[in-house]
Amino acid sequence: MTPETESVVVIGGGVGPMAGVALHAMIIANTLTDGTDQSHLTVHHYSCSARIPDRTEYLLDHERADPAAAMASVFELAARALDGCAAVGGVPCNTFHAPLIYDRFLKLLQEKNNGIRIVNMLQETMATLRQRLPGVSAAKIGVLSTTGTRGSGVYDRLLEASGFEALYVPESSQPILHAAIYDRNWGIKATPKPADRAIETVSMMADDLVRHGAAAVILACTELPLALGGSQFRSIPLIDPMVSLARALVREAAPGKLASL
Repeated sequence: MTPETESVVVIGGGVGPMAGVALHAMIIANTLTDGTDQSHLTVHHYSCSARIPDRTEYLLDHERADPAAAMASVFELAARALDGCAAVGGVPCNTFHAPLIYDRFLKLLQEKNNGIRIVNMLQETMATLRQRLPGVSAAKIGVLSTTGTRGSGVYDRLLEASGFEALYVPESSQPILHAAIYDRNWGIKATPKPADRAIETVSMMADDLVRHGAAAVILACTELPLALGGSQFRSIPLIDPMVSLARALVREAAPGKLASL
């Protein structure tokens, strides 16, 4: 594809300090180029943190400000800037994909008919999981997530539909895992790089899932790969939804430029 026929990639950022930046970096890492700046995809990254309400807070209290409407307004800004150019977009936040938020977001975009095709990060994550566990069924899949994502049950439904069973840390440990993401002193969102305490907490939680039979672990919050990187943990696959989203955006924007794994 030539630059004239490629779709622009739109990142709906502002859903975690590093989420959009990390997604952009992964898009670059998964794009085949001829070695020049000009052969990379055009990416519009909208990081509007102050504009996007917290997704977990909204799921726990529906009277809070609506992140779906806020993100839809960001994509309206993008559509105006695109001025009719073909575009594909995604939101690098697992909790945002809870149906209560994500379905309303899609509905609002459809009403505006702004022409940006949206990639569902969680559906792409399920596709990655099936690729990483070929021929495996009825397995337990560990899910490390925010309390909001866990409470929404979105991964439970997706995993069940794929023939798997979701495995979480014990209820008593969930607040500790959530704090590793959100704590304003040592949580991943609060520090320029993950604090040792956050890294140790996430690793301990992943260990717990492996001990309880997880065949793979999904890092179901875009901050978690910052503390637990790589593609494997204790010899089982680590599934990073951000990588799945990045590769899907490249595939949809310019399929010939998707690098092989």
